[in-house]
Amino acid sequence: MSNLPPYAETISQGGRDGSVETAEAGFNLHFKTPSEGNSQGLTPEHLFGAAWAACFNGAVKYIAKESGHADDGITVTARVQLHSEGPHPFEVELLVSIPGLDEHKAEKVVAKAHAMCAYSKATKGNVPVKILLD
Repeated sequence: MSNLPPYAETISQGGRDGSVETAEAGFNLHFKTPSEGNSQGLTPEHLFGAAWAACFNGAVKYIAKESGHADDGITVTARVQLHSEGPHPFEVELLVSIPGLDEHKAEKVVAKAHAMCAYSKATKGNVPVKILLD
């Protein structure tokens, strides 16, 4: 028997104009192509940003708490831009808000979080990321 954690299974149908859902009940999302009334639509880039923001938020909370700071109210907003050409497939901005923490301490927390976040590690050198304190 393996000591590895169970894997996360997600099923896609229809590509960028289709849907994704988890194998287990609970998550089902239908993509929407950008249109005149909705310039962003709902794209796979939103999912990528959501996953990275959630992972990064967890890392920031962990480092803040480990450093003796409150971890309440921390938010991470991900802005993902798809590049169809060029050496990098995406460009990402992560806007981080850590209430009650001065900028110098927040920068240290964010740097440590970036070093431990699985998405930051997985995309290192492949996806330009800018981390901004909000």
